Amino acid sequence: MKKRKYAIIGLGKFGYFLAKELSQMNSEVLCIDKNEAIVEEVSNFVSHAVVADASKREVIEDLGLHEMEKVVVAVGSLTQSVLITLYLREMQCKFILAKANDEDHATVLNLVGAHEIIIPERNSARKVAQMLTTPNIVDFLPMMPEFCVAEVKAPSAFIGHTLGELQLRRKYNIYVLGIKNDLNGKIELMPPAEHVVRENEILIFMGKRVDAEKIS
Repeated sequence: MKKRKYAIIGLGKFGYFLAKELSQMNSEVLCIDKNEAIVEEVSNFVSHAVVADASKREVIEDLGLHEMEKVVVAVGSLTQSVLITLYLREMQCKFILAKANDEDHATVLNLVGAHEIIIPERNSARKVAQMLTTPNIVDFLPMMPEFCVAEVKAPSAFIGHTLGELQLRRKYNIYVLGIKNDLNGKIELMPPAEHVVRENEILIFMGKRVDAEKIS
């Protein structure tokens, strides 16, 4: 299987941990930062790590970032992140994900052509808020304004019943994508209606946020 190629520009906390996660997913990762010490550190687990100033157009061109599947701009400086994003867009990079410090920063990044923009602190806050208000939800992945993919610990009322008996699609308008065993981490995708829900299981489903909250 061909490895996916990613580039990460900027190795602050966000860029560093993103590089680590992608590497653990068997992806080919190129990291770029001006800090020699941090570049040397990430070189222990990524495919390539380069000490360079990516705010210079010639550096981006020489590194061939337009060949990457996705490029992440994770530098902290507003000016530099905007400049880098602009250069990448002019080079017709396939997909640019840019990290913004705030809403104003995000607006500018959108104007210069970032395909997707994230504000890590805001995104983390949303996830924590979801965890606090619906504690049975183990994980939560927003998709569209109204929809999400969620992992929910099997409620006590579900235990011992088959999925067919529970009629989750009719009662809650959700689609069960899989069942995860919380003890060994194994996942059964698209479980049959005959599957009996156990105490140590987690339901993975897609549906509207309001419906997910009803189950949790």
